[in-house]
Amino acid sequence: MAETGLRAVTKGRQTPKTSIDFCKMKGNGYCPRPLEQASAFLSRKWTLSIIVTIGNFGNLRFNDLLRRLDGITQKTLSERLRELEKYDLVERKAFAERPPRVEYSLTLDGQKVRKAVLPLLRLAESNTFSR
Repeated sequence: MAETGLRAVTKGRQTPKTSIDFCKMKGNGYCPRPLEQASAFLSRKWTLSIIVTIGNFGNLRFNDLLRRLDGITQKTLSERLRELEKYDLVERKAFAERPPRVEYSLTLDGQKVRKAVLPLLRLAESNTFSR
């Protein structure tokens, strides 16, 4: 199991704590803690929109992505793309051309996130949440 970086002291020595050790849920089933961590990242404004948009087109250049996301600023798009790269959800491919060209695409994990979000997107399109 992955370490969370938090440690407990047991009989004078430090032992690593895993994410399961911090789950306060009673009974059987999935611990919601990992979902809360993923939700905190994915719920940042524009993150899911970027993932879905890149997934819709396969590869997109920065300005194409900027045009397709109405209302996003260059700065915010750049920041979100860097974060998505850091979490290995988006791949940035730079071409050695004049003028320079950069394309963004989803990694396998990014494609999995997009696939997981599509049912929620369909539910949102059905006006389920407009009541």
